[in-house]
Amino acid sequence: MKYKSVIKYLLVLMIFSACEVKWDMKIKFNDDLSGNYSIAVLIDQEAQLYALDTGQSSIGGLDSILSNLPEGFGSSIYQEGDYLGILVRNTFADTDEFLLQLELLKSEENTALLLLPVKEINFLSNEREFIISGKFAEIFVTDEENLEGFKNIFEGMFSLQVPGSIIEPKIENIVDNTIIFENDGLSIKSFQLITRTKPILSTETIALIVIVIIFLINYFVRHPVKKN
Repeated sequence: MKYKSVIKYLLVLMIFSACEVKWDMKIKFNDDLSGNYSIAVLIDQEAQLYALDTGQSSIGGLDSILSNLPEGFGSSIYQEGDYLGILVRNTFADTDEFLLQLELLKSEENTALLLLPVKEINFLSNEREFIISGKFAEIFVTDEENLEGFKNIFEGMFSLQVPGSIIEPKIENIVDNTIIFENDGLSIKSFQLITRTKPILSTETIALIVIVIIFLINYFVRHPVKKN
């Protein structure tokens, strides 16, 4: 299995050091569906100490991801509060290029860790809507008895910023046209976002309707209905 050693590393790091891992992927789409994204993988202080005790760097095996990144990807050591890890980023001209970049990351065992929480992602666009759908992966296969022990060791956040007006999921307060999906790595979960990129009625259609209404008003004002 392609992810075997990566999963083994995660399990050892999480279970035996009782640590937490955070995964955060942010994607921003422009009006023309070009955009940029970043992926952060972070470990808490206990994991950092465990990594140092086992002769690794403070970010454990995550530095092997940086050394195997394909050409064109930017990267850096990244800190968020007490968490320390890596941040990988890139830009894309359209959704096809974005998917090609994801496949490039998946093709190498170490960089595949960046996308391990995402089982599937799809894009569909037409004249009026842009649809993003997919599934989160089941990273940890466990049973009900051991479920509680896994609930607090992984936190996944998947953020999508899109143009237009978001119609799915139905959320009252949407900040910066951004939807955030959460993933715990314990089960396969689906996600979907639909945004209306153009109004149902175009400017030309609205103008035509207004002209017709004005014409009808003028007609009936000038030609009132005759009573018998």
